[in-house]
Amino acid sequence: MAELLRERTELLVQFCRLAGTSEVTPEQARLKLLRSFCQLLVDYVALWQFELQPMLLDVGEESAAELGRWQPVMEQSSQTVLAFNDRYDDKAHPIELFDLDVHLSRLGEVLAERFDAEDRVLAGI
Repeated sequence: MAELLRERTELLVQFCRLAGTSEVTPEQARLKLLRSFCQLLVDYVALWQFELQPMLLDVGEESAAELGRWQPVMEQSSQTVLAFNDRYDDKAHPIELFDLDVHLSRLGEVLAERFDAEDRVLAGI
């Protein structure tokens, strides 16, 4: 759980740094922050899905039931995270930063819901 909280903290720091940039920030600086943030974002979701979720299912019926209760929120947020990453993955196509602030705002709302769901699942262990 400590790793999840450490990665969550770093994710929030990176999110705030990226959200604090603007159109007057040099594009290369924004792209560098965006790349770093996207990598951390995908790593964070993977940590939950591939390490913590299987562990929670092994802990017992109560944690599995709590996980099942919040699973729709987790799945929806994972889809939103992956869509954000796909949109801003500069390996696949040129990046347009025009709507970045709008997408970050929506992503922030989804991450807040996800963090709440994660905390509720972990509290039910």
